[in-house]
Amino acid sequence: MVVLLQAQWKQRAYESREMRITALFLAIVVATGAMAQPGGYRTAIVLKSGVQEIVPDSVLHRFTVLKRPAGGHTVGVELNDGSALAFSTADIEEINYGPLSAYERWAGDWYLVASPNGEANEAGIMISQVVSMPVHAVLPSPSSADYGTWIYCTVDSIAHRSGLHYGARFKLRYNADASGRQGTIALVLDDRQPVNDSEYAGGPETYAYFDKNSTYYFGPQAGHAGGDTGHRYQYWLSNNIETEKLEGMELPVSWTLATVADPQSQFKFAPEHQIYWVTALDIPFSHDENDMVGVVDIFSSARFMRRPWPDK
Repeated sequence: MVVLLQAQWKQRAYESREMRITALFLAIVVATGAMAQPGGYRTAIVLKSGVQEIVPDSVLHRFTVLKRPAGGHTVGVELNDGSALAFSTADIEEINYGPLSAYERWAGDWYLVASPNGEANEAGIMISQVVSMPVHAVLPSPSSADYGTWIYCTVDSIAHRSGLHYGARFKLRYNADASGRQGTIALVLDDRQPVNDSEYAGGPETYAYFDKNSTYYFGPQAGHAGGDTGHRYQYWLSNNIETEKLEGMELPVSWTLATVADPQSQFKFAPEHQIYWVTALDIPFSHDENDMVGVVDIFSSARFMRRPWPDK
């Protein structure tokens, strides 16, 4: 494969200096990766946007370099599970290869697994189910002050019983002890920043409900200063057990090198804290200001997993 790539690159002698440098990086990655111990090394693709994709050898199938019809080139990353990533060379700051750290093991594809709550069938019986929401995690650029502390996560579509599609962005706080072999990861529920740039547009019938006559839709809040702002900002929050108020907080769970490397591991966040997906009138969210318009859904038993919940 290395010989084939080298032959292809020799045929492209006319290409830009940027492309030749990128090709050299890829040649090093492929050649070195073939000698690496499975799972022990990774390729880091640092983007000019300030984040980096981490591709462990254990999931890598191959790299490709293709010319773009509009000009420039695309670096393609094909994974063993058939999925793929693609990056324009114009967006790449650098590509580097090295040992896979404990921090870097948290990047890549995950599932946020939880049980929605608040829906009942025609007989008024609560429906119990488990949903697996695909999550893609990236790390801050090594030059960022956030590096080593945060993991940036994106859900393309939050589970929604009414079929509405909303994405979500959230963070995990990473912590390791002095040995670097164990620590905590914390799901950050943020009351200062909405999880989505798109405001919630669902009607009253799309909010969580117990039965046809009782929902978690509260409508415009009479006690809110200035009345209804017309906004419907979306937040993930949880209930403060002492004050009985919804607010932002962090839900930690412990990890070790063995558990984070095991694709069967389940990182269960504090079970006493459900995740409330709410809409509110303001940024930031304030329970005391009667911000909340309604609860779209409630997710219980939240956990982070490398695989979807088994269908049993």
